[in-house]
Amino acid sequence: MQNTSKKYPQIKHYQLKNGTTLFRFTIYIGVNPLTGKEETVTRSKFKTVKQAELAIEKLKFEFSNGLNPTSMLKTYNQVYEQWIESYQVSGVVMSTFSKTVGYFENHILPFFGERKLAKINVAMCEQFAIGLSKKLKYFHHIVNYASDVMETAITHGHIHANPFARAKIPKEAPYIKHDNFLGVKDIKKIIRFLPNLNFKAHCLLRLLIFSGMRKGEVLVLNWSNINFLENRVSINASYSYSKHNNGNNVGLTKNKQPRTIPLDPTTIQILLKWKELQASELKQLGLIRKVDSEQLIFNNTVNNYLKITYPNDYLKTAIEETRTKSITVHGLRHTHITNLIEAGADLFGVKDRVGHFHKNSITEEVYVHATDIIKQEVLQRLLNYYKDFDIK
Repeated sequence: MQNTSKKYPQIKHYQLKNGTTLFRFTIYIGVNPLTGKEETVTRSKFKTVKQAELAIEKLKFEFSNGLNPTSMLKTYNQVYEQWIESYQVSGVVMSTFSKTVGYFENHILPFFGERKLAKINVAMCEQFAIGLSKKLKYFHHIVNYASDVMETAITHGHIHANPFARAKIPKEAPYIKHDNFLGVKDIKKIIRFLPNLNFKAHCLLRLLIFSGMRKGEVLVLNWSNINFLENRVSINASYSYSKHNNGNNVGLTKNKQPRTIPLDPTTIQILLKWKELQASELKQLGLIRKVDSEQLIFNNTVNNYLKITYPNDYLKTAIEETRTKSITVHGLRHTHITNLIEAGADLFGVKDRVGHFHKNSITEEVYVHATDIIKQEVLQRLLNYYKDFDIK
């Protein structure tokens, strides 16, 4: 090999089998301050000496400004793997984690996955966002996730700037929020229809309506969570299905704080009746009833957790039969909160009852939980309100 550049003698020429002459180099560019290791870079396939010289200049400039040449070869997908690992242990519930993985697998990675980070530019980010806007009504959250990975790349020193920061993202369609709750007359129709369902479904929907609990919180209750002497339910866990849970679908409540709330006498009596019926059903199925601390209140046919869709199916039946407005199971929680407010219940007590532990003031920082008197007063307000509409 012979030297072909006075400025960079490391540039050598070589020939392909077809006789074409190309240029390559192996050059030392400095010590990486993060690793303390010397960095040597090899590049090839340059058609001219000038191209090779410019490549060396670019490498030296980027290295002096903190960009590791090895990092320039990193793909978006490689940094995504780092990002998603951190995201999974950030405290996000697994149902949300699964949804986020879906955004990446269906939208983000097909576009950016194999691209080199250093080559992702503003135009590509705009092209990505425009493509999403043509497929989805609401897409800004997906763009934000894609941008978060680029921010991680900056943190790890792979790139200097996030091209999404300068990209012009199309506007979303205005978000139209649909009222996901029932008025008191419609909830009355639902409550009166419940006895037409099988008793387990009746009991489950009744508990959701009169407690304001989240669906996942109800599905993990065992009989030791019910205090039949004091008419109370203790809520300390929640069910959140995800294929990424590895079967561990039970975790803390959404706000990670347990709570205990009073229940109305009718709901307590329905729970008591279901407890008796459940024991009989388990016996008929050839299953052993577990001790209260292990026996789920709402079990499936193998005495395990019900499918997350179970309450939805029966609520849909009730809505169709009563011809009331369509809402989700979570809408029963919204209905409970709305009815409590309409009944004039103490707002702090309402927040405590449904597990909204947001500390918005010094008072709420000191008094994290409502007193038993406040809790009972909140429930009584609701029962008095329902009594006016002949709801029992």
